Amino acid sequence: MNKYLKIHIEKATVYKKNVYPIKIIIALSLVGALLILASCSSTPIVDSRGKSSANLKGDMNRYHDDLFTCKDLVKDQTNMFWNGSKIVYNMLRFKVLWLSPKAQTNQDLINNCLEGRGYSVLNK
Repeated sequence: MNKYLKIHIEKATVYKKNVYPIKIIIALSLVGALLILASCSSTPIVDSRGKSSANLKGDMNRYHDDLFTCKDLVKDQTNMFWNGSKIVYNMLRFKVLWLSPKAQTNQDLINNCLEGRGYSVLNK
């Protein structure tokens, strides 16, 4: 066998051995990036003139204090990784025709907290 062909074959097998860890690293980094992007939350949209039994005046003077209190409560009681997995689970529910129940994410818990404090949350 030609010595140059032998060297080429040896280099090709070394390259093939090193390709798989790179593919795994790329795949894991893409999954991680998707989880980080999926866990980004938005501020709840609240009807500033909405009235409920807890917020009879309908004023928004304490809204920011209530919002940050609810966010801190949810942050203290939940896990970022677990929340990301719930978001991915909710996105994949279509595969079983939405028969499985929706998992409550951090944003759902914040919305529930604000509703408990008397605000009308529009984006549930």
